[in-house]
Amino acid sequence: MSLKQPMGQKVLTNVSVVRLKKGKLSFEIACYPNMVSAWRNGIEKDIDSVLQMDRVFKDVEQGEYASSKDLQKAFGNTNQQEVCMEILGKGEIQLSEKERSAQQDSLLKEICTMIAEKCINPQSKRPVTIGVVERALSELHFNAVITKPAKKQALEAIKLLEGKYPIERAPMSLKLTFPLKEKEQVRAQVIALEASIESEDEKNGMYSVVFKIHPEKYRECDSLAREYKEDGGTIEVLQLTVSQEGDASLESQKPAHSSSSAAPSSSDAAPPVRAAPADPAKPSEGFKSTTAPGVVFNTREELAVHSRSDWHRHNLKLKAAGQPLLTQEQFKEHQLFEEEMAPTKERERGGGGKPG
Repeated sequence: MSLKQPMGQKVLTNVSVVRLKKGKLSFEIACYPNMVSAWRNGIEKDIDSVLQMDRVFKDVEQGEYASSKDLQKAFGNTNQQEVCMEILGKGEIQLSEKERSAQQDSLLKEICTMIAEKCINPQSKRPVTIGVVERALSELHFNAVITKPAKKQALEAIKLLEGKYPIERAPMSLKLTFPLKEKEQVRAQVIALEASIESEDEKNGMYSVVFKIHPEKYRECDSLAREYKEDGGTIEVLQLTVSQEGDASLESQKPAHSSSSAAPSSSDAAPPVRAAPADPAKPSEGFKSTTAPGVVFNTREELAVHSRSDWHRHNLKLKAAGQPLLTQEQFKEHQLFEEEMAPTKERERGGGGKPG
């Protein structure tokens, strides 16, 4: 007499389940964790490193196999390995809540990184930080979808951000070369694409123009070059993203009238960081604070001023929430971002009351 397994017993638990529905029937296979994506992306070639067993299940969690009758009806085939391969290629990965949350967080960071690489602040023309993008998307309640490519979601998110926040797509720099006889026509078409011409050159019977343009207009520029390909027309990408470089203070991004306003009090402003004087009697490491990453204060007075600053209080909140602390430059950009968003938030609060 054979022993029967209790129906509530979970035979396979440390697995990644892939499920495929065929009509009203559902089939599952048991795979090793994190190996399905590696197989689909062509990283893993050994199927034995992906499948835990060459069997098709009706319910992996309960250890219940699919019947040959169901396999024949759904796949027209009862070969276990062939059916497993089809499910592996077309099925949906079943994730636990913890795994799904971890994947969403990782995907969101990837999306924010892409946006930061592609966008600039329209006032300063400098790249936006990942932290600014994360806060903006959080306010818009943007959710990453793990079944969609990160690049596609990044481009969709940029369109949501533009106009609502001080963020815009960075222009790209292109160089078009055409026969000199086509100069006027080509130049007119480039201007019609709202391009910003930076330089023009005429040499050896050819006309070259370097300009900045919105990345969405690249296809039109490429089509323009193709029209004159037989006559030597070419297109060259000089820079994918054009932004203001350098370590200039972010204070330069503030409106001009702010320079005439009263200086901030010592309790609000972060203390300046100066080079420590060469004093052999004083410890070379100076004074440090856990809420001022990367900063060494010269005196105890500077450290005390920092402990009363907005930067210190903001980083204390981040630390309590388990989030990364902001450097001095990042905090200045955070302040600037909040200043630029203040009118928008004020309008939202003003129009958010209950109707009478």
